[in-house]
Amino acid sequence: MEDQELKAPETGADQINEVNNKNYSEDEVQNLLKALKSEREARKSLERQQKDYENQLKRFADVNPDEWEKLQQEASQAAAAKAAADERTALLEEKYGSQAAEAAQRELLDFRKRYSLEKVFFSVGGRTDSADGVSFFDMLANQIGNHFRLETDGGITVVDSAGDPVLDKESGKRINPEDYLASFKTHPIYGTFFKGAKGSGAGLGYGGTDANGLPVQDMEGMSREELFLAAFR
Repeated sequence: MEDQELKAPETGADQINEVNNKNYSEDEVQNLLKALKSEREARKSLERQQKDYENQLKRFADVNPDEWEKLQQEASQAAAAKAAADERTALLEEKYGSQAAEAAQRELLDFRKRYSLEKVFFSVGGRTDSADGVSFFDMLANQIGNHFRLETDGGITVVDSAGDPVLDKESGKRINPEDYLASFKTHPIYGTFFKGAKGSGAGLGYGGTDANGLPVQDMEGMSREELFLAAFR
């Protein structure tokens, strides 16, 4: 096909240059030109319709000025009411949109803290099994999750009720999250949330003794309900 000289429309030079720079095929160029021409014709049609509408309103105002004035007032009132409604909507969106963003940010931070805590729990021998959609980690995190604070680097710090880091009494250093979680292995209930060997003396003791040398019940085979009932005996 012979190259055809493309004549850009009066207001379409920039569009044609962009088309040429993108190395479109001849057919693609023609299709784009047709689309541009169609858009311009549609715009001109709308402009003609708007002008006809304005002329009709003008004739109506000449024929019935009282009715025209009434319509003008009603239109003005409707516009004012719409503007007021738009302003109220914008204020509500700004207020509650900000609250929604803050809630989403808190939810994200809670998720990150829970994820970090879960990694520590598994690293110290936490049990990975679950039942009915509830895991041992879930039950422990729901009870002691507020003992930890998420740091900017994604790590967690053991904190007290005031939110201050808990320090080791001997070394004066911050308590390691792994050591803190591992300390729950001797707990009569939470100790069952960790893996352990019978008779090893670690964790609950599984029928042996706890860290204080006191005899404890073998709770390895107990259900969650039985575990919590045992805590109040």
